[in-house]
Amino acid sequence: MSTPGAEPSSDYFANHARARQFPWTLYHQPLEKDLVKFLRQVAAEHPTGEVLVVGCGLLHEIDAAPSGLSFHVADIDDRAVAAVLARGDARITGGTVVPPEEPIDRSLGATHRFAAIYAKEVVEHVLAWPAWLAGLRRALVPGGRLWLSTPNYGEPWLPALESTVLEVIARRSGFSRRDIHPTRFSTRSLRRGLVSAGFEEVDARVTPTRLAITSWARAPR
Repeated sequence: MSTPGAEPSSDYFANHARARQFPWTLYHQPLEKDLVKFLRQVAAEHPTGEVLVVGCGLLHEIDAAPSGLSFHVADIDDRAVAAVLARGDARITGGTVVPPEEPIDRSLGATHRFAAIYAKEVVEHVLAWPAWLAGLRRALVPGGRLWLSTPNYGEPWLPALESTVLEVIARRSGFSRRDIHPTRFSTRSLRRGLVSAGFEEVDARVTPTRLAITSWARAPR
């Protein structure tokens, strides 16, 4: 995914096309299921709430989102923002191309607050992640919800795959995975980082395949 915190790469659209193909679904499908659950919770609390999507990619998940919610998308790659806006979906309120590493509230303005924010496979690309997480908190309404996913580096399974099979596949596609994730989290370090950024009700857990982490949190009320 092209994300705030990483330069866009030539394999951008190819990577998104793979996300819904086997065996890539083993990684991505559990994330999408948890994200849909999150969005249903948001809709229950804010039936007409606006959701900020950080590192929007191609916004596949909007197809399963509850009706009533609206979405503002942000990405460092103008191709991603343009592709999402080209959908012509009335639920998409706008799109913003943001600078890498900059806290999101600076890019969107301090007065623009959201009922919820989600960032799928983003935070691992961000070097200045403590300030970046704090920016997400400031962009939420009081009590607003946050959902993040990130690769699970707290267990050996994903690093083993990345250094072998996935690296071979990446090189055949013209790039390398060696430096693709400069920031690596375990459930413990992600949970600690979210708490340090000022979030409450923080929960971080691994997906059933043990390859990724999903986390839910709230801004203070």
